[in-house]
Amino acid sequence: MTKFIKENYIFLVVFLLIILKEPIYRLFTIKDNIYTPTRCALTEQDYNKLLEFSEIDLIYETDYLNTYIIYKDIYNYLNEITIRGGKDQNLDKNPVIYDNTLVGVVDKVNKNSSTVKLITNKNSKISVKINEQIGLLEYKNDKLIVSNISSDAKINIGDQIFTSGLGNIHENIYIGTVKNILKDKKNIELIIEVNYDLKIKDIDYVTIIKETI
Repeated sequence: MTKFIKENYIFLVVFLLIILKEPIYRLFTIKDNIYTPTRCALTEQDYNKLLEFSEIDLIYETDYLNTYIIYKDIYNYLNEITIRGGKDQNLDKNPVIYDNTLVGVVDKVNKNSSTVKLITNKNSKISVKINEQIGLLEYKNDKLIVSNISSDAKINIGDQIFTSGLGNIHENIYIGTVKNILKDKKNIELIIEVNYDLKIKDIDYVTIIKETI
């Protein structure tokens, strides 16, 4: 019995080392100046990908940093990710985007890494605007929805959704489009389903918007 437990324990440890090898390597071997990485700090594949990603043009007139995701839980990928960059890069509640689309907001900051609360996190609440209407973006029942908008507001399917600038998130960051429009039970406000195109589980690199409000 003792031998069986020992063998299974060893198997579990080896399995975890295989799964966590890459994020552990990235977390402890990348130099502080991660935004101008060298070949000795990154694998050649990572280096080339990050160079290619850095050529993306932003539509926002603000300072920004490109970095990569060092950890995402395959069973919890809709809630948070861990990115390279933290206190040494002066991060604090910064918006995080991919392809000019909001991914989430920096939530917890360590020395050289940060946790990003994704917009698909059930505890995420973001002020957004659709046309001239201000609403609240949340993730409920496996859907991104916008609420707190009057039922008589002029909103159509296909209208674009952006951050409103209220709070500490930069204004006019693209989120998605209106997918469906419903009304609440009291017929007082709209419940708007969002068409969000990003597949967060497939993303390896992100952009941090440095300017905060």
